[in-house]
Amino acid sequence: NASGKLDRKLLPEPVFEAAVFRAPVTAVEEIVASVFGDVLGVERVGLDDDFFALGGNSLIATRVAARLGQALDAQVPVRVLFEASSVELLAARVESEVGSGARAALTARVRPERVPLSLAQQRMWFLNRFDPGSNVDNIPVAIRLSGLLDVAALQAAVSDVVARHEILRTVYPEVDGVGFQEVLSADRVRLDLSPVVVSESDVVGAVTEFLSTGFDVAVEVPVRARL
Repeated sequence: NASGKLDRKLLPEPVFEAAVFRAPVTAVEEIVASVFGDVLGVERVGLDDDFFALGGNSLIATRVAARLGQALDAQVPVRVLFEASSVELLAARVESEVGSGARAALTARVRPERVPLSLAQQRMWFLNRFDPGSNVDNIPVAIRLSGLLDVAALQAAVSDVVARHEILRTVYPEVDGVGFQEVLSADRVRLDLSPVVVSESDVVGAVTEFLSTGFDVAVEVPVRARL
């Protein structure tokens, strides 16, 4: 109307139509529909069903692409799912790629004596060598606990996390100016959570000092904890 608003009275009456279910026909269509159903938890998926209309999102799309690649022995980029999000359209897009070869399987390999740094690690390592005491990359987390605390259980839980994740017990020494990853054994890394008594007025200062201390990644694992 004249004020720029939508004049709802002039809108035509909506026409409702019942959607007709079209079942997958080809083997590729059946695979695409099956993957949609398994990942999204939908019992029946037809040719016209849209991945995003069924509840899919960008994160789930990566799972669908991986599952399709494995089932079709092909490389299925995630972007294809955004360009052709219905079962019929997606099946038509990937059909020509069937059997072209999926990504190499992730298998355990013999670890070299010196594991090289990734590009992101190289940047982090270089900046840390330039200023080992810098806390610019610290990600502090402070949690206030109340009530009874089983310190032994907390210590065991934290130790379990460190044991499960190698990156939390990795240091980055160097040889001839080149950094590399050295994964320490779990028994060499212990985050001591023995309670430290601090007066109420000194709590903020003590916590701030602890969180602000930098890491020398050449000799220190990149995680620390204090209770």
